[in-house]
Amino acid sequence: MHIGSGKTGTSSIQLFLHRNRARLAQLGLLYPEAPGRIRHSRLGLFIQPDEQLDKRPSWRRERFSSPAEFREIFQERLFREINESGLPRVLFSDEALYGSPDSALVRLHQFMDGFTDSLKLVVYLRRQDDHLVSRYQQVVKVGETRRLAQRTREMDFSKTYGYHPRLRKIRQLLQPTELVVRRFERDSFSDGSLYQDFLDAAGIDARADTMAQVQPVNESLDVDAVEFLRILNIFRAENGTTDLPKENRPLVHRLAKASEGPTLTLPGPVLDDFMSKWEESNRRVAVELLGEEDGVLFRTPRKTSNTTCDQVLDPARLDHYLELLGLPEQTHAPLRSLAEREAAVR
Repeated sequence: MHIGSGKTGTSSIQLFLHRNRARLAQLGLLYPEAPGRIRHSRLGLFIQPDEQLDKRPSWRRERFSSPAEFREIFQERLFREINESGLPRVLFSDEALYGSPDSALVRLHQFMDGFTDSLKLVVYLRRQDDHLVSRYQQVVKVGETRRLAQRTREMDFSKTYGYHPRLRKIRQLLQPTELVVRRFERDSFSDGSLYQDFLDAAGIDARADTMAQVQPVNESLDVDAVEFLRILNIFRAENGTTDLPKENRPLVHRLAKASEGPTLTLPGPVLDDFMSKWEESNRRVAVELLGEEDGVLFRTPRKTSNTTCDQVLDPARLDHYLELLGLPEQTHAPLRSLAEREAAVR
């Protein structure tokens, strides 16, 4: 079971597994479709408490009449697929599992314990400072209205970035036979390949370079595109969604193709202070879970090339994005006023 964490190449790994489903079956491994054709998001939904489901866009897209109906149908479809495959091993992948609440992990353990003889967990960990700025792009894509600096000041990241206590809790609640921890660093990947590294971590005896290849799934946005999306999020919050797409997903691909500028980050001293919060936790992971006597978890320095700390969109650039995305004419004037307002407040 590949449990994440998020922003560690999970989408690319899942697409690789999807493209190589037939080859994996030849190796005795089922990558099932019942939890999702590419990402196994239905498994993550299956274990969530009912009150958490309404908060998840992926649940609303499922269109079931009730959580009980969903769980019954999901379980029936999954077990039928497993039984009909005749394969001895099953591989699941959903990054949402890493951050699931305790009650969900207990439910996952009970579910897995009912039909498995052993459970191997694979988790990738990324430098917390690089993850912080990468994750910010993702949350803006789904509605965040705060700037990166404000969000960083206001949020408690201990559950996400305190890797040692988080992995200890996951191990306690899921009781895996084996926990495999990997660094999300290119220099640490087997043969420099994320896909080969994952195959090795999961104990799959195969060469990634002999399997169907996929390009990394990474719709990275430059600082202007991120700030434009943040302004759209503010517009929706203040005016509703009548004149705009309800979510940013349809816009992100076009923005990514046009993103050629620097990416957003925070000042070095701020990120140094942020990393100091996780120093002891990282040391314990390195020593206890990776066998690193020097206690160094991450060996690659943070990304600093082609980055900026200035999160502002020049209002003169607004017309470029309005034309690029084909937004309705009636939104242009209020978006321009909003862009000017935001540019004046830093």
